[in-house]
Amino acid sequence: MLLRPLSALLFIHLSILVTTVFSATNGGQQTIFQYQGHPISPNLSVGIAQEGTGVLSKWARESRSQFFSDITQNRASEWVIVMGNEAGDTDSMAAAIGWAYHLSHVTHNPQKAIALLQTVEDALDLRPENQLALERSQMSSRHRDLLTIDELPIKPFELSHRLAGIVLVDHNVPAPGWRQASLLSIIDHHVDQKLNLSADPRVLEEAASCSSLVADLMLESEARGEHRVVSGEKYGIPTDLVDLMLRAIFLDSDALSSKKHYDVDKRASYGLFRLRKSYAPPDEYYGKQSNVRGELSQASRRYLLDDNQRHKWEKRELRKLATNFWAEMSEARGQLQQLDVRDLLRRDWKVNAVKTATIKYPYLTLGFASIPCSIQKQVERTPEQTVPEWFAIERAFTSEIGADVSVVLTKFKSEITGKAEREIMLVVAHGWGKRLTTLAATDLFLTLCKNIEDHFEGLQEWARSDNKPLLPRRKGWIMTAKGRPMGRKVLMPLVLKAASEWNWNTTEGVVGDD
Repeated sequence: MLLRPLSALLFIHLSILVTTVFSATNGGQQTIFQYQGHPISPNLSVGIAQEGTGVLSKWARESRSQFFSDITQNRASEWVIVMGNEAGDTDSMAAAIGWAYHLSHVTHNPQKAIALLQTVEDALDLRPENQLALERSQMSSRHRDLLTIDELPIKPFELSHRLAGIVLVDHNVPAPGWRQASLLSIIDHHVDQKLNLSADPRVLEEAASCSSLVADLMLESEARGEHRVVSGEKYGIPTDLVDLMLRAIFLDSDALSSKKHYDVDKRASYGLFRLRKSYAPPDEYYGKQSNVRGELSQASRRYLLDDNQRHKWEKRELRKLATNFWAEMSEARGQLQQLDVRDLLRRDWKVNAVKTATIKYPYLTLGFASIPCSIQKQVERTPEQTVPEWFAIERAFTSEIGADVSVVLTKFKSEITGKAEREIMLVVAHGWGKRLTTLAATDLFLTLCKNIEDHFEGLQEWARSDNKPLLPRRKGWIMTAKGRPMGRKVLMPLVLKAASEWNWNTTEGVVGDD
């Protein structure tokens, strides 16, 4: 069991505090996040533009350039796009990059494959942990090696049917714009929506990180010698990619803490760890395995050794690496002080189009935001620091992107108990464009409220600090149940199912304003 690395995190807090004090000469200007703990290279800085120097960066840049060239020359049918979910967190990014690299470097039937970030370019700064992970893997700063969705030369709806196909990682239902594409594979750790059953491989398995599932498949191929090894690398999975995927796994598993990781996370972590350039176990590590050292490739031997054969050295070194990577990434992920409410909403936003049982409204668009601070703390970030203003910002954002329903899930530490707490805020919109009328929106709202309250125990209704009531079709809850709080992976499928079963065919009412 790997313990939560509090000492490393404390060190990083102190490092960043010193950096902040000495950079205060900027006056009122916004401070660009620059990570100071655990330096790998004096040239690496999230705040300064750097050109990537690693194998992964070179491959990504060349793939991006070739993709644009082929699309403009009507050769989209040669390409496979590997995409993570719309939230674009480190796990989605690393999993997409990893599987795209795998597809393009297998020795049998390699494909032109590119990773797509389903995030617009101006939203990239909302995730400093992604920038840190990329630069630590010797990739260019500001995601310049990668393809973002707003850089596509053709809109997804027009491009999707022209491609060789798409692969979904970290989600298992394509966004509406990609539904005409041939769905080749799915690798995901969320609730199975039981769609696209012909995808191959179709891996839906519990894991702290989707990158663990991707790495597990890649390590199996590596053990069979199925990867092309590029110049300067020892194995078919380059060190830069190894570290990128390890960062994603350790971040989502809390450094492989006992409560958050699964067997596949541990198995993938050990397998990737053994491919790092710095991996150099003492000679006695192999012990009784010495008689088979000549029968298998080095990569194969490292991956096939089971847990009982792992030397104390290996466990200790992996624990140290997990601690350091988790601490770095967690500190970067926490740099949200400069984000306003709109940025907090769109930073980790997942959208779903759902087919309903209601004739007049056959489709609904639902959005889910995950925010690491309480509703009250978000209210304090609004210009007037009022609850109505928070809802006004929420409505403006959801109107802009066309969401009928928004669900905001918060996670934060209680200032009183120090324990993790969660809140849910549900809003059903109406009255704009050709969307829901007052009666329809109210019925949908009541349906979703009942669904949430029926499936979660210990919910306490959220209330404004001034005890004034919320406007119609808005409701919040505080999750007070003991034990591990339920996250978006559990809440989102329940709400989507309730929306898909919504059957309202009553006479329409008059559209009103909130």
